[in-house]
Amino acid sequence: MKRLLLMAAAALALTACDYTEVEREIGYKGKARINPWLAAERLVGHMGWKVRSVISWTAPQGEEAVWIVPASILSNESFTRRMEQWAGAGGHLILLVEHADEATNDWLDAHSPPVLEPALLSMLERAGIHLKPAEATSGNTTAEEIVFAGRTFKVNAMSKATVAASGMKPGVFASVATGDGRITVVTDGRLFRNRWIGENDHAALLNALIEAMEYEATVGFMRGSGLSLWVLMRAHLGPVLLGLGLWLLLWLWKNFTRFGPLEAAAVPPVLRGYAHHLEALGDFQWRLDRTASLLASLRRQIVELGHQTSGRAGCRDEDFHQFLADRAGLPRERVSHALAQAAPSDPAILTRITADLQQLLKVLHSPSP
Repeated sequence: MKRLLLMAAAALALTACDYTEVEREIGYKGKARINPWLAAERLVGHMGWKVRSVISWTAPQGEEAVWIVPASILSNESFTRRMEQWAGAGGHLILLVEHADEATNDWLDAHSPPVLEPALLSMLERAGIHLKPAEATSGNTTAEEIVFAGRTFKVNAMSKATVAASGMKPGVFASVATGDGRITVVTDGRLFRNRWIGENDHAALLNALIEAMEYEATVGFMRGSGLSLWVLMRAHLGPVLLGLGLWLLLWLWKNFTRFGPLEAAAVPPVLRGYAHHLEALGDFQWRLDRTASLLASLRRQIVELGHQTSGRAGCRDEDFHQFLADRAGLPRERVSHALAQAAPSDPAILTRITADLQQLLKVLHSPSP
């Protein structure tokens, strides 16, 4: 009873425990969770521009006016040359340096600065933009305002990398004209991500950057942080599989026998047994109708030896064929056929008669039991 009372008291004490509810943001759901530029894409669509969204490197086309690209995607000389030529022909390239990776979690503080390749830095130097990666700087660079096209935009930007146009102070933003187009670098990509684009003047800044182009066309968003393995496989796996298939066919043609097994240059002789030779010889003589001459010698020897043996055994007056059958362990009918049948009707009968005659000859030559 005491135990039950103690358990009831413990249950009542547990129900009276205090607790605290904590709410923690873990991020968006649906498309906004996998596409950090979804809000920016929809904003551009409402502005009347066509929107193109890709997940990996895609070469720009002439009808595309603006490309918003993570800087880490331009990882080799080929990509930077294509972008540089497109921008010089009238396109507007907007590079986002940090927090531009599609896989970056906007609700986690941990962040690894991207690796910027020398090809990208050289392209920006040719355009008059000096970008220093995070590893070349110390501390963070912050900005509360960005000036572009004679307008001032309130922002909340912070990054480890710094950028500056020639003759300007390093900061988080730089934009210069190149050829008939423009190249813009924003070191803090969070300004245009889903979580922060609605803060301050971030959306207005994006609008101003896009409207800096004099003609309306397509605005492209290039997500991700490098080449997509799946895209590479779709683009280049066909020729690889074709080459492997051709190699496999050549290997099969070389190693497998063609049109049956190859015939040896010198066929080795087939060694056959003595019985096989006798059978073949008997078949040949039967076809020539010479069986009588073959059997006559055996029959004559058996009759002579049989009479001598029966005389010595005192069985001269008994049935001679039965006497031979008892000695050889054969039926009397087979002994009679072996000694009396003139011409066997087929080679099998000739073979059996010859075997019976040889058995009779063998027992007659052996000593009596």
